[in-house]
Amino acid sequence: MISQLGILAFRSSVRCWRHRAVLTASLEARRWYSAPVRSGVKGMEEILARVVAPLPTYETRDKFMHFYRSLDKEDRLSLLTKLSQDFGVDHKSVSELAGKLLDAQLRDLATILQVEDRLRYCLTPRYKQLLSHISRVEGGVKFLVDLRTDVLEIISSKASENPHVRDLNGTLKSLLSEWFSVGLLRLERITWQSPCETLQKISQYEAVHPIRNWTDLKRRVGPYRRCYAFTHAAMPGEPLVVLHVALTENISDNIQVRMGWTAILRLFSCIFMEFVVLFIVFFFFFFFFFFLHTSLLKF
Repeated sequence: MISQLGILAFRSSVRCWRHRAVLTASLEARRWYSAPVRSGVKGMEEILARVVAPLPTYETRDKFMHFYRSLDKEDRLSLLTKLSQDFGVDHKSVSELAGKLLDAQLRDLATILQVEDRLRYCLTPRYKQLLSHISRVEGGVKFLVDLRTDVLEIISSKASENPHVRDLNGTLKSLLSEWFSVGLLRLERITWQSPCETLQKISQYEAVHPIRNWTDLKRRVGPYRRCYAFTHAAMPGEPLVVLHVALTENISDNIQVRMGWTAILRLFSCIFMEFVVLFIVFFFFFFFFFFLHTSLLKF
């Protein structure tokens, strides 16, 4: 009888083999298309061919992530298509296990659970192991976010009608949804004293109401305004969700009231009213103490 430890070791070796197979095939996919990376493919394949578990971090970062970033738009399309099509779900194995699962319904519960576990494993795309490993590398989550940007661009531009690319997008979406759940995000306030890089990214990412210049940005994080951003530990300094808040005396019926020159006039109006109130309070206390001083002198 095979021990439980042996089974776990076998599964680990299989996962490692699948992981390396995805990396190796991804590199081979561009061997005959991209001349600039052709010279480095042989060395990368030699490193990936070694049977070592788990795959060293520097290999994933230097031999795959840097390799992908070196490709142009057309090469990335071919690589992602190759990755999603040849290293997705093994439909033949799924069909066989589905039949076995139906046959196992008349057997004991342990057999059914075992077949279900094997079926669940086969339903997982093989490239998911690669994506999960990349997420554990420094800068890996940001790399996967950019990778999904490329996948969405391919789908929206209809550059590839391959349904496997859409399945790759669904897998990436599921993984990113787990990593970016609300419980893992950190809410922090953005002020004019925040790092310049963060302020610049907020200015660049604003698409609904574009920020015109630094003066406009300073106004949006200044008095009577609040700016908050959700960040993630795996992507420091990267504002994921930005929330702009305006402190008002009443609920506005449209956003335009808080934008442009109208908002500036309202801001100066509030500041002027505060100045007037302070001026009145100052003179009240001045005349009060003057009257009190005069009364004491008479006595």
